[in-house]
Amino acid sequence: MLKLAYHLRYIYQWFLVPLMLVLIYTSAMNLVSTFFLLEKYRHETIWSLEHLNREIESTIHESQLYLVKASTLNQLRFQYELLWSRLPVVQSSLDQDPNLQHIPGLAKMVDDIFTRVKSMDPDFSSEQALNHTRLTRWISALKHDRENLTNFLVNDISAGNGRYSRAAWQDLLKSMIAVGLASLILFLVVGHLIYLLVREQKRQRIQIEQDSLTGLASRDFVISRLEALCKKRLDFCIVFLDLNKFKLINDTYGHQAGDQLLIYVARNFQATLTKIGTVGRIGGDEFIWLIPHTDQREIAYYYNQLTQNLQLPLQFGDKHLPASLSAGAVQASLCGYNPSKVLEAGDSAMYWAKSVHSPSIVWHGEIQSSNAIPATMI
Repeated sequence: MLKLAYHLRYIYQWFLVPLMLVLIYTSAMNLVSTFFLLEKYRHETIWSLEHLNREIESTIHESQLYLVKASTLNQLRFQYELLWSRLPVVQSSLDQDPNLQHIPGLAKMVDDIFTRVKSMDPDFSSEQALNHTRLTRWISALKHDRENLTNFLVNDISAGNGRYSRAAWQDLLKSMIAVGLASLILFLVVGHLIYLLVREQKRQRIQIEQDSLTGLASRDFVISRLEALCKKRLDFCIVFLDLNKFKLINDTYGHQAGDQLLIYVARNFQATLTKIGTVGRIGGDEFIWLIPHTDQREIAYYYNQLTQNLQLPLQFGDKHLPASLSAGAVQASLCGYNPSKVLEAGDSAMYWAKSVHSPSIVWHGEIQSSNAIPATMI
């Protein structure tokens, strides 16, 4: 169940990455479309208001010509119809532009122009001549409307720092924030995935390099260190360590007691032997102590510290489990820096120490100069 949850978590994490990429793409496309849409609205709004401004100007000019009898009523009516037909187009264009709501007064001004132009419809529809006084007032009002319209165009809509531009930038900013948030979330998701991968690699490396029961170095790690030192031809020593009567403890008190004894011994290894070298478990109750120098006195000193610490037995329930070791050592240079020969010599020395119940480390050179029974025959 835990393994399933672990894989589901990874599937979920990897699903988020393409999802966030799609979200970023969508947000970016929305940003681009928003930009072009705002530009379209802006151009259409400016175009509509400028044309309305021109039609008002032309209507004012034609009305003034009519007042001085330089133009006919039909010509003025035609210009009025042009202005009248322009107003619905302008209103429709302004209604489509959402940014115009940020320019207070513009909509009301256009409505006022519409109302003012509409108020003259009965006069222009009549076949009678226009009342000059009424027409003069109407022209004056249109001039005022044209001035206001020009101010809106120049100061609020066309200007780069006008209210229209600021409103458009707010819309663009919202789209940019969406892209930024999506990018940030993607960054966090990818960062979290990298963190999980690094943590998983670290966990796997620990599994490879560390013995799961004792916490000591694993067999593969110690052997790889030994092979690396042999390849560099850096003289070093290894000590094979073996628990005495471990099988008897396992058979008498059970494997749980045996495991606890291994953990107890490993703690003592870490407290003493690891000060000058690396200790790894190579299987069962056998350990290798790899020391990157050849000072036998120092090695013996720390081994004696270890044996003194192990004189205190392990308390297991109401039982006291004794812990004693047999140790055999070899100097790598004496084996020609051959990893297999180094391991074989160290192993032989350890079995020799076990056979003679030696309380101290037995070195491989001592075996070769001894007349006792060879370790390989034990």
